[in-house]
Amino acid sequence: MLPMNEDIYIKEELKNDELLKLMHEMRSQNTPQKMLEVLQLAAASFFIVPVDRSADGRFSFHAVGDKNGRRFMAAYSDTGSFVTAEKDEDQKGVKASFEDLMEAVLDERLKLDGVIINPGASEVIFGRELMNSIKGQMEPQPQGSDMDMTVVKPAEYPPQLKPMLNEFCKDNRNIRRVYAVLLSNPDQTLFRWLIGVDSSMEGDEEKYMLDTLAKFMTPYLQGIEPLAVSTDEDYVKQAIKDSEPFYERT
Repeated sequence: MLPMNEDIYIKEELKNDELLKLMHEMRSQNTPQKMLEVLQLAAASFFIVPVDRSADGRFSFHAVGDKNGRRFMAAYSDTGSFVTAEKDEDQKGVKASFEDLMEAVLDERLKLDGVIINPGASEVIFGRELMNSIKGQMEPQPQGSDMDMTVVKPAEYPPQLKPMLNEFCKDNRNIRRVYAVLLSNPDQTLFRWLIGVDSSMEGDEEKYMLDTLAKFMTPYLQGIEPLAVSTDEDYVKQAIKDSEPFYERT
C-alpha cells in the first residue's frame, strides 16, 4: 500500500517532462506502440497522489468515477499537473512509484478499476487488468537456482528479441550494450532468457530500468520469462563471455 503518515507528504518538485510529452502525444496517436512507450517510461517513474487526512488521523486518496460506474485512483505525473488540477492550495500529496500505484489498484479492499494519470488533461488510464498482467510479469532478483542454470544454444531466437531490445534502448542514452542468452537447468525442464545490461546507471535508477526492461520484453519472448540483470554481476559476466551484444550504442 502507499505509505501514509504525516511525514510522507512530498516536498520537492517532481518533474517528468518526457512522460508528460508522451502522454500528450497519445491524445493524437493512440496506438499500441505509443501505449508501450508510455508504459515503459511510467514503470520507471514516480507520481504524486493527492491525499486527505481526516480528523481521526486516517488518510484517503482521490478517486475519479466514469459514467459506467468505474472508479480510478487519481495520480499526477509531475508537480505542475498536480498544482494545476488540484485547485486547493493546501492540498497535500504523497510521492508514489508505479509499483505503489499497482499495489493499490490490486488491493481488493479498495475496489478500484485502475489508476488515472493526470485526470482531465493529458490523462492516461492503466486499468486493473493491465496492472494485474504487469504484476504477473514482474521477476524477483536472481537467486540460487537462477545462478545455477547454464547457457544453452536456442533452436532459434525469438524474431522480436533484437528489434524490441533496440526499441527499448534507442532513447535511453545510459544503456551501452545489451546481451541476451538462453539459460537452462541441468535436465532442461526450465528455461529463462538472461538479459545482461551494461549501463552507466546505479542503485534505484538501475533497478527500475532493469525491472522495466524485463516487463517490456516479456510479451516478445515466446513464453520464456526474462531476467534482466546488470553485467557487473559475476555470473552474468560468465554467461555472456562468448556472446556478441544484441544491442550496442554507436
